[in-house]
Amino acid sequence: MKNIHILIAIALLFISNIITAQETTDTLKSREGDWGVVLNLTGFINNISLGTQKDVNNNNTILVKHHLTNDRVLRLGLGLTSIRNNNFKADSISLPSGNRAWREVDSIETRFDFSLAVGYEMHFKGTKRLDPYIGAELLIGRIGNTKINASTNITDKLGTQKIQRIIQQDGGATFGINVVSGFNLFLLERLSIGAEVNLGYLLSIRGGDQSESLSDTPVSGTQTNFLTNSKNGISRRGFDVNSSAGLLLSYYF
Repeated sequence: MKNIHILIAIALLFISNIITAQETTDTLKSREGDWGVVLNLTGFINNISLGTQKDVNNNNTILVKHHLTNDRVLRLGLGLTSIRNNNFKADSISLPSGNRAWREVDSIETRFDFSLAVGYEMHFKGTKRLDPYIGAELLIGRIGNTKINASTNITDKLGTQKIQRIIQQDGGATFGINVVSGFNLFLLERLSIGAEVNLGYLLSIRGGDQSESLSDTPVSGTQTNFLTNSKNGISRRGFDVNSSAGLLLSYYF
Protein backbone atom coordinates (compact mmCIF):
# COMPACT_ATOMS: atom_id res chain seq x y z
CA MET A 1 0.00 0.00 0.00
CA LYS A 2 2.89 2.36 0.82
CA ASN A 3 4.39 1.80 -2.63
CA ILE A 4 1.04 2.64 -4.27
CA HIS A 5 0.86 5.93 -2.36
CA ILE A 6 4.42 6.79 -3.47
CA LEU A 7 3.55 6.05 -7.14
CA ILE A 8 0.40 8.20 -6.93
CA ALA A 9 2.40 11.06 -5.40
CA ILE A 10 5.02 10.83 -8.16
CA ALA A 11 2.30 10.80 -10.85
CA LEU A 12 0.56 13.84 -9.36
CA LEU A 13 3.89 15.68 -9.14
CA PHE A 14 4.63 14.83 -12.78
CA ILE A 15 1.23 16.15 -13.91
CA SER A 16 1.68 19.26 -11.79
CA ASN A 17 5.04 19.99 -13.42
CA ILE A 18 3.55 19.60 -16.91
CA ILE A 19 0.67 21.92 -16.03
CA THR A 20 3.02 24.50 -14.54
CA ALA A 21 5.25 24.34 -17.60
CA GLN A 22 2.31 25.30 -19.81
CA GLU A 23 1.27 28.35 -17.80
CA THR A 24 2.95 30.56 -20.39
CA THR A 25 0.40 29.43 -23.02
CA ASP A 26 -2.43 31.93 -23.62
CA THR A 27 -5.02 29.16 -23.48
CA LEU A 28 -5.09 25.39 -23.07
CA LYS A 29 -8.58 25.06 -24.54
CA SER A 30 -9.49 23.57 -27.89
CA ARG A 31 -9.98 26.09 -30.65
CA GLU A 32 -11.18 26.66 -34.22
CA GLY A 33 -10.57 23.68 -36.49
CA ASP A 34 -10.06 21.13 -33.71
CA TRP A 35 -11.78 17.74 -33.62
CA GLY A 36 -12.40 15.97 -30.32
CA VAL A 37 -13.62 12.62 -29.02
CA VAL A 38 -15.71 12.30 -25.84
CA LEU A 39 -15.35 9.23 -23.64
CA ASN A 40 -16.92 8.37 -20.28
CA LEU A 41 -14.50 8.34 -17.37
CA THR A 42 -15.57 6.12 -14.47
CA GLY A 43 -13.94 4.77 -11.33
CA PHE A 44 -11.32 6.33 -9.06
CA ILE A 45 -7.54 5.87 -8.68
CA ASN A 46 -7.14 2.10 -8.96
CA ASN A 47 -10.22 1.25 -11.04
CA ILE A 48 -10.41 4.10 -13.56
CA SER A 49 -11.83 3.07 -16.93
CA LEU A 50 -12.81 4.75 -20.18
CA GLY A 51 -15.86 3.83 -22.21
CA THR A 52 -18.24 5.12 -24.83
CA GLN A 53 -21.45 6.97 -24.06
CA LYS A 54 -24.96 5.56 -24.52
CA ASP A 55 -27.35 6.56 -27.31
CA VAL A 56 -31.16 6.87 -27.31
CA ASN A 57 -31.42 3.08 -27.74
CA ASN A 58 -29.09 2.54 -24.75
CA ASN A 59 -26.40 1.17 -27.07
CA ASN A 60 -22.79 2.35 -27.26
CA THR A 61 -22.20 5.46 -29.34
CA ILE A 62 -19.23 7.48 -30.59
CA LEU A 63 -19.46 11.21 -29.79
CA VAL A 64 -17.18 13.65 -31.63
CA LYS A 65 -17.00 17.44 -31.55
CA HIS A 66 -15.72 19.91 -34.15
CA HIS A 67 -14.88 23.56 -33.47
CA LEU A 68 -16.44 25.67 -36.23
CA THR A 69 -14.97 28.70 -34.42
CA ASN A 70 -13.32 29.10 -31.03
CA ASP A 71 -16.70 29.27 -29.30
CA ARG A 72 -19.06 27.47 -31.72
CA VAL A 73 -18.94 23.67 -31.71
CA LEU A 74 -20.72 21.04 -33.78
CA ARG A 75 -21.35 17.73 -31.99
CA LEU A 76 -22.09 14.45 -33.77
CA GLY A 77 -23.00 11.11 -32.23
CA LEU A 78 -23.23 7.82 -34.11
CA GLY A 79 -24.34 4.50 -32.70
CA LEU A 80 -24.26 1.21 -34.62
CA THR A 81 -25.08 -2.10 -32.96
CA SER A 82 -25.23 -5.45 -34.73
CA ILE A 83 -26.61 -8.22 -32.52
CA ARG A 84 -26.11 -11.88 -33.36
CA ASN A 85 -26.68 -14.19 -30.42
CA ASN A 86 -25.99 -17.90 -30.93
CA ASN A 87 -27.29 -20.37 -28.35
CA PHE A 88 -26.82 -24.13 -28.27
CA LYS A 89 -28.22 -26.57 -25.74
CA ALA A 90 -28.16 -30.38 -25.63
CA ASP A 91 -29.71 -32.71 -23.05
CA SER A 92 -31.24 -36.12 -22.55
CA ILE A 93 -35.05 -36.37 -22.32
CA SER A 94 -37.79 -38.99 -22.00
CA LEU A 95 -40.31 -39.29 -24.86
CA PRO A 96 -44.04 -40.08 -24.39
CA SER A 97 -43.27 -43.48 -25.94
CA GLY A 98 -41.00 -44.24 -23.01
CA ASN A 99 -37.80 -44.09 -25.08
CA ARG A 100 -34.84 -41.98 -24.05
CA ALA A 101 -33.75 -39.39 -26.61
CA TRP A 102 -31.00 -36.84 -27.18
CA ARG A 103 -32.29 -33.29 -27.81
CA GLU A 104 -30.25 -30.54 -29.45
CA VAL A 105 -31.52 -26.95 -29.71
CA ASP A 106 -29.56 -24.47 -31.86
CA SER A 107 -30.90 -20.90 -32.13
CA ILE A 108 -29.72 -17.61 -33.67
CA GLU A 109 -31.13 -14.18 -32.77
CA THR A 110 -30.27 -11.20 -35.01
CA ARG A 111 -30.99 -7.46 -34.83
CA PHE A 112 -29.38 -4.24 -36.09
CA ASP A 113 -29.80 -0.84 -34.36
CA PHE A 114 -28.49 2.58 -35.29
CA SER A 115 -28.76 6.12 -33.95
CA LEU A 116 -27.68 9.61 -34.94
CA ALA A 117 -27.32 12.74 -32.80
CA VAL A 118 -26.62 16.20 -34.21
CA GLY A 119 -26.04 19.15 -31.89
CA TYR A 120 -24.65 22.66 -31.56
CA GLU A 121 -22.78 24.20 -28.60
CA MET A 122 -22.07 27.81 -27.63
CA HIS A 123 -18.99 28.17 -25.43
CA PHE A 124 -18.46 31.08 -23.06
CA LYS A 125 -15.22 32.91 -22.33
CA GLY A 126 -14.49 31.13 -19.05
CA THR A 127 -10.83 31.12 -18.07
CA LYS A 128 -7.58 29.77 -19.44
CA ARG A 129 -8.65 26.25 -18.35
CA LEU A 130 -12.39 26.42 -17.67
CA ASP A 131 -14.65 26.09 -20.71
CA PRO A 132 -18.41 26.34 -19.89
CA TYR A 133 -21.02 25.83 -22.61
CA ILE A 134 -24.69 25.35 -23.41
CA GLY A 135 -26.25 23.75 -26.45
CA ALA A 136 -28.95 21.57 -27.97
CA GLU A 137 -29.08 18.35 -29.96
CA LEU A 138 -31.51 16.36 -32.06
CA LEU A 139 -31.62 12.57 -31.57
CA ILE A 140 -33.04 9.93 -33.91
CA GLY A 141 -32.68 6.17 -33.70
CA ARG A 142 -33.89 2.95 -35.25
CA ILE A 143 -34.43 -0.31 -33.34
CA GLY A 144 -34.06 -3.11 -35.85
CA ASN A 145 -36.42 -6.01 -36.46
CA THR A 146 -35.68 -9.09 -34.39
CA LYS A 147 -35.47 -12.54 -35.97
CA ILE A 148 -35.05 -15.77 -34.00
CA ASN A 149 -34.34 -18.97 -35.92
CA ALA A 150 -34.34 -22.09 -33.75
CA SER A 151 -33.72 -25.68 -34.87
CA THR A 152 -34.48 -28.63 -32.59
CA ASN A 153 -33.38 -32.21 -33.30
CA ILE A 154 -34.70 -35.03 -31.10
CA THR A 155 -32.91 -38.33 -31.78
CA ASP A 156 -33.80 -41.75 -30.36
CA LYS A 157 -33.27 -45.31 -31.56
CA LEU A 158 -36.02 -44.89 -34.19
CA GLY A 159 -34.57 -41.80 -35.88
CA THR A 160 -34.55 -38.01 -35.63
CA GLN A 161 -37.48 -35.62 -35.27
CA LYS A 162 -36.76 -32.14 -36.68
CA ILE A 163 -38.54 -29.00 -35.46
CA GLN A 164 -37.92 -25.60 -37.08
CA ARG A 165 -39.24 -22.44 -35.35
CA ILE A 166 -38.88 -18.91 -36.77
CA ILE A 167 -39.99 -15.84 -34.77
CA GLN A 168 -40.02 -12.35 -36.29
CA GLN A 169 -40.77 -9.13 -34.38
CA ASP A 170 -41.03 -5.56 -35.63
CA GLY A 171 -38.47 -3.08 -34.32
CA GLY A 172 -39.16 0.56 -33.60
CA ALA A 173 -37.92 4.14 -33.65
CA THR A 174 -36.79 6.78 -31.17
CA PHE A 175 -36.78 10.57 -31.37
CA GLY A 176 -35.54 13.14 -28.89
CA ILE A 177 -34.55 16.76 -28.35
CA ASN A 178 -32.00 17.66 -25.67
CA VAL A 179 -30.83 20.90 -24.06
CA VAL A 180 -27.28 20.42 -22.79
CA SER A 181 -25.21 22.35 -20.27
CA GLY A 182 -21.70 21.52 -19.15
CA PHE A 183 -18.08 22.48 -18.78
CA ASN A 184 -14.60 21.27 -19.66
CA LEU A 185 -11.63 21.74 -17.35
CA PHE A 186 -8.43 21.55 -19.37
CA LEU A 187 -5.58 19.82 -17.53
CA LEU A 188 -3.22 19.94 -20.51
CA GLU A 189 -3.39 21.64 -23.89
CA ARG A 190 -6.52 20.30 -25.66
CA LEU A 191 -7.00 17.61 -22.98
CA SER A 192 -9.84 18.10 -20.52
CA ILE A 193 -12.09 16.45 -17.98
CA GLY A 194 -15.66 17.68 -17.72
CA ALA A 195 -19.28 17.04 -16.87
CA GLU A 196 -22.56 17.55 -18.70
CA VAL A 197 -26.25 17.66 -17.80
CA ASN A 198 -28.98 16.95 -20.40
CA LEU A 199 -32.65 17.87 -20.17
CA GLY A 200 -34.78 16.57 -23.00
CA TYR A 201 -37.91 15.01 -24.42
CA LEU A 202 -37.78 11.44 -25.68
CA LEU A 203 -40.31 9.47 -27.73
CA SER A 204 -39.79 5.75 -28.22
CA ILE A 205 -42.05 3.35 -30.13
CA ARG A 206 -41.19 -0.32 -30.28
CA GLY A 207 -42.86 -3.46 -31.57
CA GLY A 208 -45.93 -4.06 -33.73
CA ASP A 209 -46.47 -7.14 -35.85
CA GLN A 210 -45.12 -10.46 -34.62
CA SER A 211 -45.18 -13.83 -36.35
CA GLU A 212 -44.13 -17.34 -35.43
CA SER A 213 -43.89 -20.27 -37.83
CA LEU A 214 -43.37 -23.87 -36.78
CA SER A 215 -42.45 -26.85 -38.94
CA ASP A 216 -42.46 -30.31 -37.32
CA THR A 217 -41.02 -33.27 -39.24
CA PRO A 218 -41.49 -36.48 -37.24
CA VAL A 219 -39.47 -39.68 -37.60
CA SER A 220 -42.39 -41.20 -39.46
CA GLY A 221 -45.61 -39.65 -40.69
CA THR A 222 -46.58 -36.32 -42.27
CA GLN A 223 -44.86 -32.99 -41.70
CA THR A 224 -47.04 -30.38 -39.94
CA ASN A 225 -46.76 -26.59 -40.30
CA PHE A 226 -48.20 -23.83 -38.10
CA LEU A 227 -48.23 -20.05 -38.52
CA THR A 228 -49.29 -17.60 -35.77
CA ASN A 229 -49.64 -13.83 -36.23
CA SER A 230 -50.03 -11.34 -33.38
CA LYS A 231 -49.33 -7.74 -32.35
CA ASN A 232 -47.20 -6.61 -29.45
CA GLY A 233 -46.01 -3.01 -29.08
CA ILE A 234 -44.95 -0.50 -26.47
CA SER A 235 -44.42 3.27 -26.54
CA ARG A 236 -42.73 5.63 -24.09
CA ARG A 237 -42.57 9.40 -24.05
CA GLY A 238 -41.67 12.13 -21.60
CA PHE A 239 -39.02 14.48 -20.25
CA ASP A 240 -35.84 13.20 -18.65
CA VAL A 241 -32.71 14.56 -16.97
CA ASN A 242 -29.38 12.78 -17.01
CA SER A 243 -25.77 13.70 -16.30
CA SER A 244 -22.41 12.30 -17.31
CA ALA A 245 -18.75 12.77 -16.51
CA GLY A 246 -16.41 12.51 -19.46
CA LEU A 247 -12.87 12.91 -20.66
CA LEU A 248 -12.66 15.13 -23.72
CA LEU A 249 -9.77 14.54 -26.07
CA SER A 250 -9.43 17.20 -28.75
CA TYR A 251 -6.88 16.94 -31.49
CA TYR A 252 -6.17 17.90 -35.09
CA PHE A 253 -6.88 15.41 -37.85
